[in-house]
Order: sequence, then structure tokens, then C-alpha cells
Amino acid sequence: MEMEKAYYVVTFKQDYLELLREIIPPGTATEDETATRMVVAITQGGFGQDIVDDERQAKERFLEYLFFSAGIDLPRTVDVFDRYFEIEQAGEFVDLDSEL
Repeated sequence: MEMEKAYYVVTFKQDYLELLREIIPPGTATEDETATRMVVAITQGGFGQDIVDDERQAKERFLEYLFFSAGIDLPRTVDVFDRYFEIEQAGEFVDLDSEL
């Protein structure tokens, strides 16, 4: 049985972009190539899982992702996420590679 996924669009706020400018050395290529939006997916809680709030879980896991992918170590809390990012559940996700 395949678990359902929830899809979210994460938008980077100006505070996060300013934080990046502080921690990324001037003149590096990544300084100007920072994404401002990302689509993230998380498996929704099911039987036997104690996950009530998928959005909260997505926020905390996104901050964890930043640490492991870019070394940006922010506290993994909803308040920190809300300071630097906005999140919106995607109304529909279409995999254009899947068969119709």
C-alpha cells in the first residue's frame, strides 16, 4: 500500500535571503543563484504514525533538509520556519512523467 504524500510550495522570505548573504562568502556563484521557491513533498501520517499536523512536520523537516544539504543550522521549530519562509499546500500535484 502506497502512502499518500502532501505537497507544499515553500517561499523564501527576505530575512532568509539576507541571512544567506551574511553566511555565503562574497563573490561565490551561489550568492546570486539562490532559489526563492521550492516544492517539497512529505508522506502523510497513516495508521500507526503519530503525525497529526503534516504542515508542521513539513516545516521542521525542511529546516532539517537545509542543515544536511547546505550546512545551514537553524533551530528546527515552527517559529524559526515562519520567520524565514512561507508555506502553502499545493492544490494538486501532477507528475508529467507518469502514465495517464
